[in-house]
Amino acid sequence: MATLGYARVAARNDALGEQVKVLEEYGCDKLFTDDRANNKIERSGLKAMLDYAREGDIVVVMKLDRLARSIQDLQSITDELKERGIDLISLTQNIDTASGNGESVFNWIDIFADFEREVHSERIRSGIDNAREKGVKLGRSEMNIDLKEKAYEMYCTGDYTMRDIVKETDMSRATIYRYIEKKKAAEKMV
Repeated sequence: MATLGYARVAARNDALGEQVKVLEEYGCDKLFTDDRANNKIERSGLKAMLDYAREGDIVVVMKLDRLARSIQDLQSITDELKERGIDLISLTQNIDTASGNGESVFNWIDIFADFEREVHSERIRSGIDNAREKGVKLGRSEMNIDLKEKAYEMYCTGDYTMRDIVKETDMSRATIYRYIEKKKAAEKMV
């Protein structure tokens, strides 16, 4: 059984020093860190810790927001830990899944993740409904058929380059070529 500490920088001006110090004082056997604040960068330290962790190990973080970037991310990580028999301790929030209330912590995380997903979905549906009430057309709009026909006619004359057609109609090459293929296919059927 090993006690594994994990620390992550959450902002550009954040530093790992304090987190590492707290995890070392707690007595973690091994520390894993991610020191980049950019959310688009893969958390190689977290991945290494999860790969290293074995059943019976304990993952220790200073705060849950250092382990995960969102409630869904937290749910995913804690589900994996639970499934693999790895306990989680958050020092600041006084959470210890190895304690008697450990199972309830995992359940609460699941409840909050479900709640956040429902709220997000409801906001999206409400926004769509509000837009429709205001007369906003949703989805892909059908490009002006007259412009497509003009592009097709210009193409068929052979007097224009594709660059000329794109410039004249303000449509993309891909849109023009798709329409040309569609028209040619329709003409073959006749």
